[in-house]
Amino acid sequence: MPRLFVALDLPPELKAAARGLQFGLRNARWLDDAGLHLTLAFMGEVDGSVVERVEGALAEVEANSMRIELHGVGCFPGRGAPRVLWTGASPKAELADLASVVTRGLRRAGVALKRRRFTPHVSLVRFRRPPPPVDLERYLAAHSLFRSPVCEVASFHLYSSILHPSGARHTIEATYPLERNEDGAN
Repeated sequence: MPRLFVALDLPPELKAAARGLQFGLRNARWLDDAGLHLTLAFMGEVDGSVVERVEGALAEVEANSMRIELHGVGCFPGRGAPRVLWTGASPKAELADLASVVTRGLRRAGVALKRRRFTPHVSLVRFRRPPPPVDLERYLAAHSLFRSPVCEVASFHLYSSILHPSGARHTIEATYPLERNEDGAN
């Protein structure tokens, strides 16, 4: 069964900016370009008969394109040994609204989703073992003011994911356009 999720793929300028953060920590499995995305909804393993309902629900999503930027760095979980290092994404309200519209559409289509608070971010690294605390603190301090260029995102995607010992391999299965925001407001 495929593992599915819905995400924004990053424009090349944002991927380049994110890659610029991928250095300087031990025990890190830095994500490749395909892993640099902003997840809106995670479904996990989905039976093949559900995929058609997922695709139909996503085709009905109506939302505007937006200009996004990446900024700062942080870790998940917030307490204890970090497993993921990430960079934040804005505009938070618009990204949260899009995630909410996607989630509601999937639930109406009968797709079971885990309830989790949406935090707009792009994962940069998955730690095999947590880095030494002093190294992580130094890294977080050095990159706390990180800001990427602002870039237009005009579509979102249905991804499949296959787990491998070297990390997950992501494939875009379908693309869904976001409507052009004519007034220029975001």
